[in-house]
Amino acid sequence: MTVLRSIWTLGAVCAATALLAACGGSDDSSNGERSVGSLRLIGQQILPRRMEYQGTVVGGISGIDYDDKSNQFILLSDDRTTTDSANAPRMYTVRLNYDASSFSGVQFLSTFSMKQPNGAVYPKVPDPLVADPESVRVDRATGNYVWVSEGDRTLASGTIAARIIDPFIREIRPDGTHVREYQIPAMFRMSADNTGPRGNLAFEGIAFTPDNSRAAVLMEGALLQDGPASTTTAGSVSRITMFNRATGAAVAQYAYPVDKVQAVPVPADQFTVSGATEILALSGTRFLVLERSFSVGVVGNQIRLYEINTANASNVLTTPALAGAAYTPVTKRLVLDFETLKGPLGGIANLEGITFGPKLANGRDSLVVVADDNFPTADSQTDRNQYLVFEVLP
Repeated sequence: MTVLRSIWTLGAVCAATALLAACGGSDDSSNGERSVGSLRLIGQQILPRRMEYQGTVVGGISGIDYDDKSNQFILLSDDRTTTDSANAPRMYTVRLNYDASSFSGVQFLSTFSMKQPNGAVYPKVPDPLVADPESVRVDRATGNYVWVSEGDRTLASGTIAARIIDPFIREIRPDGTHVREYQIPAMFRMSADNTGPRGNLAFEGIAFTPDNSRAAVLMEGALLQDGPASTTTAGSVSRITMFNRATGAAVAQYAYPVDKVQAVPVPADQFTVSGATEILALSGTRFLVLERSFSVGVVGNQIRLYEINTANASNVLTTPALAGAAYTPVTKRLVLDFETLKGPLGGIANLEGITFGPKLANGRDSLVVVADDNFPTADSQTDRNQYLVFEVLP
């Protein structure tokens, strides 16, 4: 076991800064449904840069989920290039040591590589079978893990060969061996043409509804046929697809309005991105969605957490292109703007994973948010192994 205590720890003395007033309903956890009115920060942990555990480099944590049967968290690393590390894409099991007043450490328990259907580990870029892991959920009924890969759309340029790799949703056992694959609608097939997902804006999040019957899979950004990606002046639209978990088939889909880029890059012509990075179910129609905006030359990431509702949204599963189409998107309510925490936390990293953790002693839910540090060699306010824990207030 490896136990880590952060160089930065925030206790209850800073918690008041995280309180964001919002309306919320009553907690109905008896049927698996939850309410999130606002969040109170409990604390954070920053793991050392490129720390090692059992011969692997800990980083690229893009997904997290909590297994209440083992009282452990599962972490998903999106390691896909040899410049990230020499390790194959993998998961970790950890314990997070926290209560309502403090977050004291991260305890690593095990690690394992996910396996392809043929039993081999996943290769690295530029292999055509490379995976880009982005999100994972624990099936409470079977104990298996379901994870999504974003795929790849790299067009040929100079000495770089084209990589056109479809996103996927796969189920594995806790030892990493393959179980099955979900059926991906044709609109999500990668293409070198102006259709399908954009590179690095495909499958980014997955959530199971409380009854375990459906999986909601979140696109980070707009399909090429759905309109332009977000800019500093306008947002875009992505899709949330509902899959029947028994059959693995898509049964419904909703349009999700993505925010515009939150900060102008420096210089102004440099790279920017704004997209949805994770989804977490509150009920069969209500979800939390994490959005991330990043601009070159701006310190940190701009992160917002929304509660969304699909109840009155149009089913766009059979709508080939949202650009020019008539539809009703999901509704959004801001739960937390992480910019309000940038000072107390010393910066906001590339937050990409969220999950509910164990109940606190007062009976309220805890919420954990983790960052993909992008495997840099130096810690910064923008790229770090950041773990945050909140108390959920109804």
